[in-house]
Amino acid sequence: MAEQPDSRSIRVLVAEQSPLTLAGITSILRAGGFDVVAETQQTEQIFGLVKTSSPDIVLVDLEILDGSGLGAIGSLLRTRPGLGIVAMTSPGHDHDELLLTTLLAGARGYLLKNVEPALLMDALSSIHHGGVVLGPRAGYSLARLLGQLVGLNDRAVFPMLTSREQEVLQLVSRGYGNDRIARELFLAEKTVRNYVSAILAKIGVSSRAEAIVSARTAGLGTGLRARDTIMVGPS
Repeated sequence: MAEQPDSRSIRVLVAEQSPLTLAGITSILRAGGFDVVAETQQTEQIFGLVKTSSPDIVLVDLEILDGSGLGAIGSLLRTRPGLGIVAMTSPGHDHDELLLTTLLAGARGYLLKNVEPALLMDALSSIHHGGVVLGPRAGYSLARLLGQLVGLNDRAVFPMLTSREQEVLQLVSRGYGNDRIARELFLAEKTVRNYVSAILAKIGVSSRAEAIVSARTAGLGTGLRARDTIMVGPS
């Protein structure tokens, strides 16, 4: 495999739960000239390895974060603001809600694990130089969700929701699944499903992804409204 001319100074930490996938990714990156400074299959090791190995990029398997662990992305960025985080997931786990919450958490890349090696290396090089990289399906989905956000931008207060529905929507906006919400609010999972269905109907959206956009537009879980957010490219 030809070495990428701009890859040799890029330090990468790879966090992947599957030992075979971890070995494959690290082999690809090293063959491409990247400096793989650390690798792990354990979520709890990521923070320590970031501190001791000082990577430029963390390539992280979203399944290793186990859904609610998306908060780890924000925590890493608070610790190392310049860190480039690239999230990877398997095609079977890929969906709009995961895409949206991953990007809102601060990841600068979202790729599927079956990405071509050359595209993976190009993505890491681009992110190292300040870019944001999405796989083809993710790019299409994000464009569609942003288009929906334009129509949702004035739905900021949700006066039609009860206080409990507001609580549920707050947790939906963080990307929590029904089981996690049930644990957080001490409710039955069936009750949470009923609340989510009622919320979607009341705020006029048809999916959880649209509900997340609407909630984030209103500032739930962020302290910001969408109209206050600026997206910038590399300088």
